[in-house]
Amino acid sequence: MKRIATCFLVFLFTAISAFAQTSIDKPAATIKLVKQEVISVRQLRTDVEKLENSVGVKLTLDQRKDVLDARINSMLFLQFCEREKISVSEAQVNAALSQLRSQLGTAATDADLEKSLRASGVFVDPATFVRQRLLFETYIQTKRQDELKVALKAPTADEILKAYDLAKASLVRPDTIRISVIYVDTKGKTNAEIAKAKELINSISVSLKSNPTKFDEYVLRASDQAGYKAIPSMYLEKTQQSKSIFGDEFFNAAFQANVGEITPVIETPVGYRIVRVNEFLAQKQLTLSDPVPGNQNLTVQEFLAIQLASEKQQAFLNKAEADLIEALRKEATIKIYSENLNW
Repeated sequence: MKRIATCFLVFLFTAISAFAQTSIDKPAATIKLVKQEVISVRQLRTDVEKLENSVGVKLTLDQRKDVLDARINSMLFLQFCEREKISVSEAQVNAALSQLRSQLGTAATDADLEKSLRASGVFVDPATFVRQRLLFETYIQTKRQDELKVALKAPTADEILKAYDLAKASLVRPDTIRISVIYVDTKGKTNAEIAKAKELINSISVSLKSNPTKFDEYVLRASDQAGYKAIPSMYLEKTQQSKSIFGDEFFNAAFQANVGEITPVIETPVGYRIVRVNEFLAQKQLTLSDPVPGNQNLTVQEFLAIQLASEKQQAFLNKAEADLIEALRKEATIKIYSENLNW
């Protein structure tokens, strides 16, 4: 298992539990930046056990020390925020939690959010995770804003060209077709509803065989009331990924058709489709001015600029985090009771 990182943000992945201290708790460590706090062995064992349960591996002594270091870093950061009067409101925390839940779907619950965070490596409860993330963002905005502005400067043309040269091997558009689709979904429908859907799509197919020019009219008339739907235009790449997403039946029928041709009804596990192939685009090495595959509104140059800006921002945040924790650990008084870490 990879060594557990000890920087502050990684400690967001371990719990800052609120267990009361008792006289029988052995100390794992004591820290003092603005006030003395004790990390008990009980607290540390709780953190370790949560992590072990999540990864399915027993942690070694060195890894338990990493977990302790992570807790120390987090507690030092919280004391630092208290001293510097950096705070976030409950309303901010709740708003951020709501936003995270909404990304999972309108019906997502707190349990769904916690499960999602755990899947991404976050082992703390969602509210604690969000609170510390917001505190760090506030620290950057209030204490490191000027440095952040420098880090967020737009990439230069030379930087974009260098990034393009490095990425050129992967910047290839596979054979691609632009298609229009008329379809009826049958997933979850009764046998009678499926039979009705098949009858409808077959009647559309017969009509198109006699008059292919009516395809666009059918697309325009598509609606729930009409009983079928349509996709006016989409790009389909000739890749294994596309084949897995759309299914063999749809994928094979679409690529076997010529430009301008309308396929017969395609029966898939989820419904019936009729496809018209509008354009064929041969495999091509993408230039900076070409659109990104899957996003015709974004050029390769724009994509690389966004990617470079994101990498610069993340590099700045990582360094700001590491620098702050290093400074806090030098300033603070920290005592680790190594003899209590064996169990």
